[in-house]
Amino acid sequence: MPERDQTAREIIRELQLLSTVSQRVAQVFAGRHGLSSTDLEALLHVMQADAEGAPLTSGRLGEKLGVTSGAATGLIDRLERVGHVARRRDERDRRRVLVHYGEAAERVAREYFGPLKATSDEVMAEFDDRELEVVARFLAAMVPALAQHAEREAAKD
Repeated sequence: MPERDQTAREIIRELQLLSTVSQRVAQVFAGRHGLSSTDLEALLHVMQADAEGAPLTSGRLGEKLGVTSGAATGLIDRLERVGHVARRRDERDRRRVLVHYGEAAERVAREYFGPLKATSDEVMAEFDDRELEVVARFLAAMVPALAQHAEREAAKD
C-alpha cells in the first residue's frame, strides 16, 4: 500500500497545482476583459449549461454561485449589457426566463482559450484512449466530491 499512498499524494499535489495554475489562467482572462471572478464563474456555468442543453434560470445560477437572487440578477444585467449573456424566454414554458451564453463571450473565449485547447490536445495526444477514459472517470468523480466538500464547509459559516 505505500506505493498507492505515494501515488495518491502525487495526484493530490498535481490537482492542487492544476487548480492554482487554472485560477491564474482565469484571472488573466477575467482581468483582460473587465470581469470579476464571480462574473467568470457565472459565464462558465452558463456556458456549460448551454452546452448540455439545459440553460439556467437566474435563480439556479444564483444557487450555483452561492449568491442571492438579487445579486444574480445584477450580475446577469451587467453581463448582458456587454453581450456576454442573453436572456430568452423558455420555449416550453414562456413564464421562465433562461440565461444563455452570448456572442461576445464566445468570441473572446475562442480568442483567449483557443491556444489553450491546442496545448490541451497536444498533452492528451500523449495518452491512449484507455488512459484518457480513466482520467475522465477520475475527474468526473472528483469534481462533485470537491463541490460537496465546499458546500459542507460553506454551510458551516
